Amino acid sequence: MRATTRVTLVRLRAALLGCAVLTLVTSYLAVTGVVDTAVLVRDRTSQAILAVAAARDALVSADAAAVSSFASGEAKLAGPGQDYENEMAAASQSLAQVAEFNQADESAGGTPQVVAGLVTAYASAMGQADAHFRQPGSAVVGLADLWYASRLLHAPGGVLAQLADLQAQERAALDRQLAGDGMSAGLLPLWLLPPVLLLVLLVLTQLYLRSRFRRRLNPLLLGASVLTAGVVVALSATLGLAGGLDDVRDRVDQALAVRQAEVAATDANGQAGLANLVRQQCAPAGCGSTVDDFEAAVRPVSAAPDTTDRVAAAVKAVTAQAASATESGGLPVLVPVGVVLAAGLVVWGLYRRIDEYRYEA
Repeated sequence: MRATTRVTLVRLRAALLGCAVLTLVTSYLAVTGVVDTAVLVRDRTSQAILAVAAARDALVSADAAAVSSFASGEAKLAGPGQDYENEMAAASQSLAQVAEFNQADESAGGTPQVVAGLVTAYASAMGQADAHFRQPGSAVVGLADLWYASRLLHAPGGVLAQLADLQAQERAALDRQLAGDGMSAGLLPLWLLPPVLLLVLLVLTQLYLRSRFRRRLNPLLLGASVLTAGVVVALSATLGLAGGLDDVRDRVDQALAVRQAEVAATDANGQAGLANLVRQQCAPAGCGSTVDDFEAAVRPVSAAPDTTDRVAAAVKAVTAQAASATESGGLPVLVPVGVVLAAGLVVWGLYRRIDEYRYEA
């Protein structure tokens, strides 16, 4: 009987320690997976997506500002204008952020460099348009340069198309990262199984000790049970962090929608202004089918809404939600420490009982 008791105690200890090790591995992977993903989304992915959208907005605004300056005649004194210069500076800053935070897959890895080269060509063409517009009798040549510069942005495969593709790639990277964090409502039972099994074994061990040794509770095993229950709670809290990451995705989509509305309105009016400017220069002889088709496709917005505050608020919401999703409360440290302490209490709590039978065969 005594030998059987010792064997049972040893087996219980081995089972408890095995569950503790399994709990340590799975819970650590679950918590760190979510927290690491949250940090990546906060520091890089969300910033890359917002930077691409900001670059598109700045380039479209710069182009519209340049067209307005040339159409009003201000270009003869100030070139494309200060608004153009400011927007181009903002675009350059956003493109630098895109290159720094880029999370797109390898197939799109060179897109930021391609866009940077096209933006340089665009700025060069705009500079030539400025120089020709200032020269007497060269307005038509300047207009051709302005048209060419704008086509560098708007043509298929141009800057805006490249940025749209890159934005889709960055957004897809966000989806991959959130899908790969390993924590979702569907997977929660999988992560909870080891600590719940450990908790059940601790209860069964308490019941065995009570029936065998006539003791109510083993305080050390009770402490291990409390720590294990804490791990279960921590994993449930980690699910909340994962839900916060889903909220980041929603905030990003909202910010992109607001930004896109601003880009569409600004671009429509800018391109309508370019069409009018070209039409004035080539009338009455006519501009040809290319310009006719271009003019027919342009749909200006009568009163473009001022979405500056909405864009700023949407971007701020993304940043705040991304930061909130990383607030783990120290779970990546507390969870493994709790499991290790629980394992230590198991060994300590069963040591005396097992030691009583050390001389038994």
